[in-house]
Amino acid sequence: MHGRRRSVEVSRREVEKIAELARLRPDGPAVERLTSELNGILDHVRVLGEVDVSGVVEGGWIATDVVPYRDPQLLRDELSPGAPADRAPNWKDGFFLVPRLPALDGKDAPVLEEGA
Repeated sequence: MHGRRRSVEVSRREVEKIAELARLRPDGPAVERLTSELNGILDHVRVLGEVDVSGVVEGGWIATDVVPYRDPQLLRDELSPGAPADRAPNWKDGFFLVPRLPALDGKDAPVLEEGA
């Protein structure tokens, strides 16, 4: 590949073993394709390992700014206790009551609880 020798290579037997562990049963051509693809990935990783990073500060991309502290404030939002209960068609113990999905019950019609 590009005149470079592979330092690590996956064999057909290793791909077959990985497939067996994953409970897969690829046929012969699929094993060949997977072997080639995995070796291509390993080649890319090897090329990345050859990149000169001597001038790059490790973790230099991490933001060093300190997030300013903000005093916690209690703000009333639209879902504060009481607010949704006033508008909800079905409400119980601080929660919306919604129809169950018919697929969960094996039925055709949704079922509502509490005064539907």
